[in-house]
Order: sequence, then structure tokens, then C-alpha cells
Amino acid sequence: MKTITELKSSIVEMNYIIENMIRENGLYCLLGEAKVGKSAMALQIANSVANGISFLNFKTIKTPVLYLSTEMNPTETISRIHFMNCNLNDNNFFYTFPEDSMTMLSILKVEKEISDFHEKYNGKLVFIDMFNGINFGNSYDLNNYQDMSQNIFPQLRNLCNRYKVAIVIVHHLNRKGKSLGSTAIDTCVDGKISIKQDENIKSTFYFKYESRDYPSLDLVLKRDNKLILSIDEQTEETLNENLMQLLKYAINKKEFTFTVSEMVSKLNLFITPSVFGKLLKSNIESLAKLGLFIEYKRTATERLWNAIYKEPLDDDFEDNNLKSKEETYGS
Repeated sequence: MKTITELKSSIVEMNYIIENMIRENGLYCLLGEAKVGKSAMALQIANSVANGISFLNFKTIKTPVLYLSTEMNPTETISRIHFMNCNLNDNNFFYTFPEDSMTMLSILKVEKEISDFHEKYNGKLVFIDMFNGINFGNSYDLNNYQDMSQNIFPQLRNLCNRYKVAIVIVHHLNRKGKSLGSTAIDTCVDGKISIKQDENIKSTFYFKYESRDYPSLDLVLKRDNKLILSIDEQTEETLNENLMQLLKYAINKKEFTFTVSEMVSKLNLFITPSVFGKLLKSNIESLAKLGLFIEYKRTATERLWNAIYKEPLDDDFEDNNLKSKEETYGS
């Protein structure tokens, strides 16, 4: 039993590797659909941390990086590093790949590599790319919560704590935009980074971050011809993918009332309800220009949104929409 003073004195400072995103001794997932660019983002993060430069405008603490690859062989990895112009060298980047491409990396090999990395270089960040390429020593079911929460993730967590490293496992999203396999993959990590490519604009990506230590993030990113992602400064002029899904729904529905939680669930949006609500409030005028007029109403028990869609009539529809909005909701 501890007093408040004793409790405060026992707190260990939480040192970040990437500001408001990845901390020392943490366990994280980097998620995305197949071929979306998960490994490219992992290498971009590795390059940022290894050189102490910002990642998506977030500060980093410079530290060596260990990259355990189960998919990209050395030739592919070097080719990707050169293509992306990553500044990785013998002092800040270390790499492991299964000697036999037909076998998996064993968890014992993973621990040996992390132990050497910690003792020789005092490195703080480890990538495992891909998660399903690791042999954990016994059979397990990726879809079984007990297997994952009581066997697999405790092994990874033990490595984080024993060697004082942050581990980022690279893994797949399923067709519904959720982590492939058991929900333990979501509940047993300290944070999740998810990326999704726009269906129409292939250079546009949606970045979602959820964590138990830091605030959630929803960012729109753009990717250049070197596969480097950066925050899209033109986001305010481009309708967010989640709002586009709402607009498509409104075109068919015409008039409806909803809560943000209901709409996130109904449309399977790649965003949290709280952030979606903020997104709606900041884009009311942009949506009105496209014919969707929404109004926020708070009752004693619910926070509701009323929505009406009116088809824009011509090139001067902005003035018409504003007039329609006044007629609909009153001036």
C-alpha cells in the first residue's frame, strides 16, 4: 500500500523515441493492407530515428535501429534504402534476415539479436517486419485471443522490458480495416499506427494512430516518388476520405439524423468517433459547398447531427447552397 506521495515518487519518466507516438520499452503495431507501403513507412521511421530527424513533424530522439526482416531479403532491403535516399550506415542501422528464405526467424534468434543490439550499441528501436514471419517456438492460432494474449505478446513484452527497447511489429489489416487475427493484437500493444491508401488518389494516404500513452492522431499524408510520406498541407482544400464516405451516404439517403459513433460504425470509417465529430465541425462549410448541409444538436441524452443533401444545380451552386442552408435551418 502506498500513499499519494509515495506513488508520485515511484513514477519513472516516460522517455519518447518519437514525440507523442513511440516511447522506450513500448510495444507497437504498424498496420496496413497488403502492398500499401508498410515496409517503406517502417524504413522511413527507422531513418528518422537513426538520424534524429523529425517524422511527420514529430521530434525524435536519435538512437540506433535494429530491423528484423522476414520478407525483404538483403538485396531488396538495400535497393529500397537507396531508392528512398535513406541515410543509414554502420553506426545507426542493423539488419537481420533468415539465412534460409524458406524458414522463419525464431523467437530465440530475435532475442539474441536484440540482446546484442542492446549491449553493443544501446539501441532503443526494433522493427519486426513481418509479425507472422516469427516462429514463437510452438503452434498458435493468430485468431485465438488466449494464444495471443497469454503466449505470444507476453514474449514480445518481455523483450521490451528486458532490453529496454521499443518494438514495432509490422502486420496486416483485414478487409474491414481491423488488425488481422485476434483482437488481442489491438489490446496487448501500447499503440497502433495504421495507414490506408486512398482508392482514387494513390499518392494520398490516411494515417491513424491510437495509444494508451499519447493522444490519438488522424492525418492525411501524401507520398512522393521516393515513397516518402509527409503531412498533406493542402488537406483543408481536399475533402477527407471519411467525409467523402459520409457524402456518398448522404447522396443516397437525402435526409437523416445520426450520432458520430453510429456513423463511424455504419460506414466502417477509418477514424475514431471523437475525431470524426471534430472533423465534421471544422468542415461544415466545405460540405455545404458540395450540397450536404449538417447541423449539430445536443439534447439531454444525445449529441445528434441532422443532415440534408441537396444536389448542386450549376457552377454558381455555392450561393445557392448557402441560401438553401438558411431556408433549411433558419438564418
